[in-house]
Amino acid sequence: MDALKVVSFLKRRADFSLAEFSQYWRSTHKAHALKLVEAGFFSGYIQNHALEPALEGLEAMADGSPELWIDEVAALTRLVESREYKEGAGPDEACFMTPPSIACVARERVVDGIARGPALEGAVKLMLVVRRDPALGREAFTRCWLAGDGPLLMPAARPLRLTRQAVEAGPDDETPFDGVECSWWLDAASARTAWAAREARAGQGLADLRSLRGLLVREEVVRAPAVTA
Repeated sequence: MDALKVVSFLKRRADFSLAEFSQYWRSTHKAHALKLVEAGFFSGYIQNHALEPALEGLEAMADGSPELWIDEVAALTRLVESREYKEGAGPDEACFMTPPSIACVARERVVDGIARGPALEGAVKLMLVVRRDPALGREAFTRCWLAGDGPLLMPAARPLRLTRQAVEAGPDDETPFDGVECSWWLDAASARTAWAAREARAGQGLADLRSLRGLLVREEVVRAPAVTA
């Protein structure tokens, strides 16, 4: 079954280096976020910390990306109205990041590869963010996007794991992006080699490749999601 999650993209405060941003996020802010986990607002929490240098030819989406697994969309309303958020994670966001963050609720499908666990320790993850092709309706995009069998722009590559996320929205709702793809690679060198061999037009007709952005990250599991496939 596809998992329901919130995917966000954060940009660091102008006076923070990437290392300072990551350190604050994985320490002070993580402590606030864990209170939200303990209160039951979400069941899984992963931090994706951007790696330097960025991939050549890929516009940077952000400096980091949290992923939050939820049971229902209504949990988000309860979260932002909660004491734990208003007195903790909410005001703390301004201490290390530049608002606003970009966030969407999405359905995630595991496309291929190994399950989460020790085999992925030390791997790096490439996150690609796209808008759908303007000629394609949302329902058609979601169906085709989740049915994909290879990484975007790299159809011949075989990452350790591949997932795709389709943004949840009504037919007339405008969203900042429509799809996210995550691919895991043995190490940064493997990811960079696969990216360098990409096919510039692969995926045309499905995604608006002019909108492509992303980031190469190191995934840090704060609270493992219940869905481990």
